[in-house]
Amino acid sequence: MFDIGTGYRFVMIEGTSDGWGERVFTETVIDIDGPLLKLASGSIINSHSSLFVSADPVTMIASASSMQEGAEEVLA
Repeated sequence: MFDIGTGYRFVMIEGTSDGWGERVFTETVIDIDGPLLKLASGSIINSHSSLFVSADPVTMIASASSMQEGAEEVLA
């Protein structure tokens, strides 16, 4: 379900002084031990927790300039 080295957009339920809400953040998974995900920031998330809502892979979109540079290297 998760891949090491991949960035994910996480949604977690979080309790605050104002009540319950969603915390949305993007992090890279650097290690996996069963349901536990170690993130690049050093945080550990239990993906089986009732506070875990979702995690969607983040896809990186290449800029036009980097695509152009790559094309120039192929043509050279």
